[in-house]
Amino acid sequence: MQATKAIADGSNAVQQRAASDANAVQSAVNLTAVVGAWHRHLLAMSKEGVRGDVLNNHPVNLAFVSKLNSLCRITTEREMAAFGAVDQIQRGDSAEYEVIPI
Repeated sequence: MQATKAIADGSNAVQQRAASDANAVQSAVNLTAVVGAWHRHLLAMSKEGVRGDVLNNHPVNLAFVSKLNSLCRITTEREMAAFGAVDQIQRGDSAEYEVIPI
């Protein structure tokens, strides 16, 4: 599948605020606050017509994803272990997992 290009509109106030918060959360350590801010901006940009693949690949969203990856210390190994643990929890079993301090 060939990649296409989109333009993030810096003159759009909604996208400006989203970009400002995407930069601001890079020093955050509160996962709930980061996700809350991201959610607000996803909804606002969607209401402005930024949807689908354009929204999924928007630089603001990539910056938020980067922060979540950083806070959760994501590696391929940790990601795969998390999916295994999720399967255990879904079945009603307990799951042990590694906690890496920030």
